[in-house]
Amino acid sequence: MEDILVFQHDPFEELGIFVPVLEEHRLSCATVRLFEGEIPAEDWETVKALIILGGPMSARDEERYPFLKWEKAIIRAAVKERLPILGIGLGAQLIAAATGAEVYSGNVQEIGWYPISMTPEGQMDSIFGYLPEKPTVFQRHSDGFDLPKGAQRLASSLYYDNQAFRIGKNVYGLQFHLEATPKMIEQWMERHWKELAQSPYISPEKIRADTRSYAQESRYCGERFLTEFIRRLLVSKEQREEKHPAKV
Repeated sequence: MEDILVFQHDPFEELGIFVPVLEEHRLSCATVRLFEGEIPAEDWETVKALIILGGPMSARDEERYPFLKWEKAIIRAAVKERLPILGIGLGAQLIAAATGAEVYSGNVQEIGWYPISMTPEGQMDSIFGYLPEKPTVFQRHSDGFDLPKGAQRLASSLYYDNQAFRIGKNVYGLQFHLEATPKMIEQWMERHWKELAQSPYISPEKIRADTRSYAQESRYCGERFLTEFIRRLLVSKEQREEKHPAKV
């Protein structure tokens, strides 16, 4: 089995800049393309971490996308087993929903580059705390979510109180997209140009200009975040297992 299991909800929602970081640490991934009806192998529990990518659907759309209900059940099991989990965009919303928090339609559709603010807990976090105090990040969502019970709020923004959170020591949810590359953003805009054209508040040209301004810093933040996620959760987990091997 691969080192990391990746849940992919859309062909244009990929690992992006996370790929070279994973390759540098020699970690392999098994991507489950949920939009094509794929399901993980029966021995998925043996993976070292779970990454849940974004998608155009809502975490509430179980009737239209039945795999979401199954996905939430896996998330709950992974949280119970203290498996390192990273949820991005829809992935963060699914973690929130799976752990009992409400996901709802927000008052503002955030599409493009928006500033977020680190909370005191976020600044002190051993992984998230390496990010700048007020980074500008790429957003693409219209849903928000309540903070899961027992979770730490790591970042917030003007329109959404919960932009990032941590559950325990191993589970992170990010509403924004640190993995997004300029190419991914351009592909998304080309695919959803009709949707963008209908909104008087969203300008594709501004998104492109902002991408040129903020993409480099966002890449640094994404690479640094995932590097610390791997170093502090996956590597330390392996070291603990070497010192205390499972009894048979």
